[in-house]
Amino acid sequence: MKKKHPYQYVRLDNGVQVMAESFDTVQSISIGFFFKSGVLYENPKLIGVSHFIEHMLFKGTSKRSAKEIARQFDRIGGYLNAFTAKDYCCFYARVTKDKLPVAVEILSDMVNDSLFDAAEFERERGVILEEIKMYEDSPDEIIHELLGQNLWMDSPLGRPILGTHATISRLKREEIVDVYQRQYCTGNVMICAAGNVDWDELTALLDKRLKNLRKGSLPQKKVLPRPVFETAVFQKEIEQVHIAFGSAGTRYSDRRRYAITLLNAAFGGGMSSRLFQEIREKRGLAYSVYSYHTAFRDAGLFSIYAGTSLEHFSKVLELVHREIARVKKSGLKKSEIQDTKDQLKGNLLIALESTTNRMNRLVTGFLYDTEPLNPEEAIAPFMSVTMDQVAEVANELFDESRMALTVISPSAEVVELIRKSPFSKRPSRVLPLSGGLARFQRL
Repeated sequence: MKKKHPYQYVRLDNGVQVMAESFDTVQSISIGFFFKSGVLYENPKLIGVSHFIEHMLFKGTSKRSAKEIARQFDRIGGYLNAFTAKDYCCFYARVTKDKLPVAVEILSDMVNDSLFDAAEFERERGVILEEIKMYEDSPDEIIHELLGQNLWMDSPLGRPILGTHATISRLKREEIVDVYQRQYCTGNVMICAAGNVDWDELTALLDKRLKNLRKGSLPQKKVLPRPVFETAVFQKEIEQVHIAFGSAGTRYSDRRRYAITLLNAAFGGGMSSRLFQEIREKRGLAYSVYSYHTAFRDAGLFSIYAGTSLEHFSKVLELVHREIARVKKSGLKKSEIQDTKDQLKGNLLIALESTTNRMNRLVTGFLYDTEPLNPEEAIAPFMSVTMDQVAEVANELFDESRMALTVISPSAEVVELIRKSPFSKRPSRVLPLSGGLARFQRL
């Protein structure tokens, strides 16, 4: 018997793929235009161009100015936004059902007919340069970008999404327009919608509004980054020391991802996790401490983060090492695994109340060659994870000789402290970085 699928899918005559999930328990619709883009597809000399294009698509078309784009969405009580990831870019809107034609028309206009006005281009260059400075002034955020650069220093996935001061400063308008015209085409986009969707109305609207979208396609970029397990230390005048550990995780389609998700939730993914309880609740050594796993099409990254004072730096390293060793030796308790399964089930069910979350789930086949699952199917793989499977992935992820370490510190004193810690036995290199962080010492 063929599995009943809650999603509708079509490839329009011009090659544009469309997928939707319709449910009438809400009055709104979230719709997103997903393009294969980001640093994964960028020329190394043009790092940050995908994010720059994201900004420019809000700066006016032949039909409407930047102000008019914003005003038309405000007028209908809708929400319009975009984001650039390492491997894709998404432009999305959330509107009431009756305003879907407005959302489709404006989004289609933006992706098909943005002007890239020269004056707007230069103004936005300044905005992005300020965004980079703002990001570098937030060590608790930039530490994760630096960790990726450290672990994957020879891979596109290790490049900064925003670009650098140098690459953004020298980008030319014709270069960015060329990338826009090659990437924003019929064979490189999938449109996903979720909510109170009328399928016939949606496909008719997209057929009409995208009939003039540039023809073409972009080959799927396959990247198998070679991890580098080194220590990078950066100095900056800040109050805390920020620490990030990273090891190679799994790709999105790897079924071990489910065991890693359970492991992460129990190890550092929430307030009841081991890291949070040991470092923050029992000892008060950090305000923010957690772990997470990010999966891409061909690779993944497991990360551990903590922000603490220089005074407590060594103790935090020791405690992270101790928790890693405990999990690697004994795995998780049966009660921990059951509690984590209940937690994940609840998180997923709550997330399904958001039309935007449900929209995002539809694109996995396009980006990661993994068919989106209905709610029951999505929960099932987590519920079937065993203690042995968790122990197996813990043994792989928590090999300290295969973990990169990145630190942002106000003092060079951390160099000697790392040398005395359990994490000292690894080759080291200081990574180049433009902007406000000063690289100061090679371990």
